[in-house]
Amino acid sequence: MGHGTNRVEDMASPNNGTAGETVVEIHSVCLPPKKTAFQKLKKRVGDVFFPDDPLQRFRNQTWRNRVILGLQSLFPIFTWGSQYDLKLLRSDVISGLTIASLAIPQVTI
Repeated sequence: MGHGTNRVEDMASPNNGTAGETVVEIHSVCLPPKKTAFQKLKKRVGDVFFPDDPLQRFRNQTWRNRVILGLQSLFPIFTWGSQYDLKLLRSDVISGLTIASLAIPQVTI
């Protein structure tokens, strides 16, 4: 049986007395609707740049909440800034100094 066909071949059992006969069942398969090249391109671009509905969280919100959500999407510090504390600042400064010491080229004269 070839690859990609929709045929089902089943050998009958030898107990039925029909050994060697092949029963063939053909299932009809519905083909997808034809799309133009522009429709295919539009779908791919939409899937790449908008994998889900980017404005979903703005729906059914008050005007004030929409402004807050908009600011949080433009400036992420508004999302996590309220939970930031001095312990995190200390660890951020230490990690920044570590990376800076590795990134600064060491020149010997």
